Amino acid sequence: MNICVSKKKSLILQRIVLAILLIILSGLVACQPTAQNRQATKDSPTADSAMIAQMEKNLHMADLADKVCLTKVKESERTYVMDEWGFWYTKTIRQTGDSVQVGQEVAIHMQIKKLNGQLLLDTKQHIKVGEEEQIRAVEKVLQMMRTGEQMQIIAPWYTAYGINGTDIIEPYSNLEIILTIE
Repeated sequence: MNICVSKKKSLILQRIVLAILLIILSGLVACQPTAQNRQATKDSPTADSAMIAQMEKNLHMADLADKVCLTKVKESERTYVMDEWGFWYTKTIRQTGDSVQVGQEVAIHMQIKKLNGQLLLDTKQHIKVGEEEQIRAVEKVLQMMRTGEQMQIIAPWYTAYGINGTDIIEPYSNLEIILTIE
């Protein structure tokens, strides 16, 4: 009897999931631009040229950021490691405790500075590791840390707050971040 009930519940659940997927799929299809709208966008030289100009600016700013961050790293007496995403990091306080796990809630202390040393933000907060609550550079470094450790990050704008910035951090800001798991 329990097996039959479980199978019925499983079939009902499968049908509900299928219905939800069909609703989502039909919504996506309805949102697709028509051939006429695609052609109008394609024929719009101002939209294309503005997008190309923005992409060229971003590439130029990324190249500049890489050079500036590399100079900062070379001037330091610390040994930095470059991450595959393009930011640099080094441990400033080492611990031998347990590694932080994805999904674990931790208390962090984060200081964000301009590369010239000007403090922009000094905050303490509780976060869940791996939940993408922080910028890419911080998320990646958190997953390499242990409780009590401190890392220093040199982050080009494209791994930090990007082209938009925040109310405190200007767009295209290259940053030094001191991150501690307390």
